[in-house]
Amino acid sequence: MSILNRPSDGLLSVLIALRRAILAFGAQPEADLLEFVAPASVVPDGKGDMAKKTLARWKQLGFFTEEGGLIKLGSTIDSIRVDDSNSLRAAILRLVLTAENNSGILEAGGSDAEGSKASDCTRAISWTLAQEVYAFPATYKGVESLQRDQGVQPRVFANDTRWAGFAEWAVFLGVGWTATKLPFTPCPAFAVRSVLEDVFSDASELPQGEFFRRLASSLPVVDGGSYRLAVEAQIERPWRTQLANEVSLSLSAALLTLEAQGILRIEMRSDAPSRTLLGRGGRESRSVSHFLRQGTK
Repeated sequence: MSILNRPSDGLLSVLIALRRAILAFGAQPEADLLEFVAPASVVPDGKGDMAKKTLARWKQLGFFTEEGGLIKLGSTIDSIRVDDSNSLRAAILRLVLTAENNSGILEAGGSDAEGSKASDCTRAISWTLAQEVYAFPATYKGVESLQRDQGVQPRVFANDTRWAGFAEWAVFLGVGWTATKLPFTPCPAFAVRSVLEDVFSDASELPQGEFFRRLASSLPVVDGGSYRLAVEAQIERPWRTQLANEVSLSLSAALLTLEAQGILRIEMRSDAPSRTLLGRGGRESRSVSHFLRQGTK
C-alpha cells in the first residue's frame, strides 16, 4: 500500500476537492460524491477513476469514514474550517504518522505490505531528514544514487514515480520546501511548528533535553523519534555519524527558521547541559540549552 504512487493511490488535489465537496454539500453516498468531484460529462472514458482511487486510499487512512452508506470526514478533519489550510496540513501529517497507519515501518525488514498503509511516506520523510540537506540531490537520478551508495534496505524510493509523489506530499506536509529555481530541500519547519502546542503544553520554556524528548514523541520522524530511529537502522552507510549531543542538519535548519520567524527563541545559558545545532557540511552552528515559545509569559 502507498500514498506516493499517485497513479494507483490518488492525488492531493483530488483529496482537497473531495473534502470541499463534503463541506459544501454534507455527507454523501459514494457515487454522488464522486459525481460531484469527477462528473462523467467532464472526465469521461474512465478518467474519473482517480477520484475513486483517492477516496478509497484515504478512507483506509482515516481521512474519510463511511456511516449508513454516507461518506463523511473523519473526526480529526471534520472540525477544520474550509479556509484553514495550515490546520488541514497539520492534521493530515498527524494522520500519516499515526501508529495504525505505519505498522510496517517498525517491523523487521520494513515491510510495505497493504497493512502498512502510509509507511512508504513516513520512511521517505525519515530518510530525507537524515541527509545533508544543503547538498540534497536535485533529481531522482541523484536520489537513486544516494540511496544506493548508502546501502538503504528496504529502498526508500523504488522508482521515479514514488519520488515525484513524495516531492509533492512532502512540501504539503511541511517537511520540506521548493522554490522557483531550487529543488526539493528537506526541512521540517512547518511540521515542528505544528506540534509545538503539544511539546510545550503549559510551559513557556523547556530545557533542551526535555524539548527534544517531547518533540521526538510528537513528531517521530525527527531526531530520536521511533520512525527515524527505525529508518536510520536501515542505512548501512549514513552520510555522517551524528553524535549524541548534535542536532541533525534538517532539524537544526527547522529550529533556526522558527527562531527567525519569531516562533521560538533559542538560548544558551552558562553551565547548563547543551546540544549543538549543525550547519552546512555538518559544521557546528551554535549551542542551545533552552527553548522558549515567543509570545508566551
